Amino acid sequence: MKYSLRVLILLLVTWHIEFARSASSPTEGLKPSDSFSLLRASLDKIFSDPRFSQAQLGIEVVSLDRAETLYEMAPLRLLIPASCNKLITAAVALTRLGPAYRFSTRLLADGQVENGILKGNLVIVGSGDPSASPNFQAGDPFAAFRSWATILKEKKIRKISGDILGDAGALGEPGRGLGWEWNDLSQAYAAPISALQFNDNALALEIAPGAEKGAPASIRTSPLENYLRINNHIVTVSETGPAAIQIEFGDSNKTLDASGTIPLKSAAVSRAVAVPNPALYYLSALKHILSEEGIDTDSCEVRVANAYSSPVLSPLWIHDSPELSEIMKPLLKNSLNLEAETLVRALGLHFRGEGTFAKGKETVEETLGQMGIGAGGYSFADGSGLSRLNLVSADVLVRLLRFMYRDRNFQKFFNALPVAGVDGTLSERMKGTKAENNVHAKTGTMTNVSSISGYLRTADGEMLAFSILLNNFIGPKQPVESMQDKVLEILAGFSRKH
Repeated sequence: MKYSLRVLILLLVTWHIEFARSASSPTEGLKPSDSFSLLRASLDKIFSDPRFSQAQLGIEVVSLDRAETLYEMAPLRLLIPASCNKLITAAVALTRLGPAYRFSTRLLADGQVENGILKGNLVIVGSGDPSASPNFQAGDPFAAFRSWATILKEKKIRKISGDILGDAGALGEPGRGLGWEWNDLSQAYAAPISALQFNDNALALEIAPGAEKGAPASIRTSPLENYLRINNHIVTVSETGPAAIQIEFGDSNKTLDASGTIPLKSAAVSRAVAVPNPALYYLSALKHILSEEGIDTDSCEVRVANAYSSPVLSPLWIHDSPELSEIMKPLLKNSLNLEAETLVRALGLHFRGEGTFAKGKETVEETLGQMGIGAGGYSFADGSGLSRLNLVSADVLVRLLRFMYRDRNFQKFFNALPVAGVDGTLSERMKGTKAENNVHAKTGTMTNVSSISGYLRTADGEMLAFSILLNNFIGPKQPVESMQDKVLEILAGFSRKH
């Protein structure tokens, strides 16, 4: 077949234009299978980073709108989830207790009021209300107690002649999670669980250097001053550098042992410690505020008296916590261990008649079964994820997220999760990317463990559920978090059209 010179030139120009077009836009016109291939190749490359070659990974990404798996790597591998375990606790609590659930604290008296004097004891019966905390009261853990003082004065009570008694028996003895490590136990994030809780059952210490080398450091405590007796063996040194401070429980419920060094010109160092007897701490804080608000408590002792009874015991009023949907926000966004552990015990109290972890765990496992997550596919050792005895797979967490996506309480669950680049544990991550203000996810971090699980929307608006679990890596967490963030940025930019 013969062509004129003009036709040949036209064909060459057309070919050149099409070639330039394909070179400048290599994904244009790709079929969906091609876009999947590019996505999976991109993620494979990230997860093959030699820095994580000796680590264990479990990954699953699922389209909730299409019930389709976009990516997976060892999705059934059981790994330590760290604080991603709170997703299980929160989902079960919202599903079973409901978003309007409130913790109730009963205030009673076992005597009459005569001439402004309560002729008997003021009795506080708790059920685990976590809201006497800066996380819920605009930074003032005493807020509820101040309102109680107002109510007492409205009831013409200006003095308490008896004691202030606390019944914390609803959740058993102050406890911690199964498998919590001994060197965590003095830390605020490992505070013991109690039916009476104040300031997250923690005490803040501000440690400042002494006036000269060799002098002891000064230590102030808040929000309750001088609550614990501190054996202060922290010495001021002239050397520069960071302070080296160790704090441990002493030989009693009201003693701390503090040791170490702090440089002479150092700024004050802040530490937060767990309080060994949270119910006693709660009652001491209440007595302090009642006195500050003008109610005479000088002759009162504070005592824990579980299952206290009296023939003349009469109710004064009931204090209700914020709704569970509001408690859920700081719990998940700020990863609060105490609140998560409290919820498991509240599940046991409400559905099994016993506020213990064992009974709460029964309710959790029953509910997971109703979600289609069978026993044997996970190990639920505590409600917060602080225990290394927790084991879960990426697949289990994605199935939980998928169930909640279809649940009537989904929006409350979704809104309580940290948001990338906006708040909570994700406030500084993924800023300036397509994942910012898009990814809603729970993080989990402890030594050699990093996890993130939650939701995001693709460039097409398609909702995904994902879980990225990584165990047994050595080194700083920053490279791991950067890897997770890069994966989520790619998923947020994924399009089936291009």
